[in-house]
Amino acid sequence: MILLEHNNRIITEIFEQKFSAAKSGQKPESVDVKFADFDGVMYHVSNPDGDKTKILLSISLKFYKDLQEHGADQLLRREYGAQLQATPEKGYNVSVLYDLSAVEDNYAPVVEKASFLKRHCFASVFEKYFEFQEKGMEGQKRAVVHYRDDETM
Repeated sequence: MILLEHNNRIITEIFEQKFSAAKSGQKPESVDVKFADFDGVMYHVSNPDGDKTKILLSISLKFYKDLQEHGADQLLRREYGAQLQATPEKGYNVSVLYDLSAVEDNYAPVVEKASFLKRHCFASVFEKYFEFQEKGMEGQKRAVVHYRDDETM
């Protein structure tokens, strides 16, 4: 069975466990998990430089350059702010850094936003063209995203 959700359940589970442990004062444990979702997008959740108080969430999308042409970098900066790393982890397109020593009391929105990383990468294309439609701007160049080897949107 394939789970088709807005968010990534694996990220949600890892982050809820790590943030909950940090809030309850437990000693941080290392994490190094690589996984793919149903459409071949790769994720990596790890402790950068072995620092167990930090979690680095990275994503690799084959078509990220297509998304960049439509404002993905700007949207991710808006959503993740200073947590968005200027230089992503090697082999990945985007990396977001979380500090377990500074977890907010209500960390659920942070966990949710982390689990929406792929969704936020895609959102720029839709926001851009919905804005064109809203403003009645016709004749704009079509967005083409090479989603899979044999599939474009």
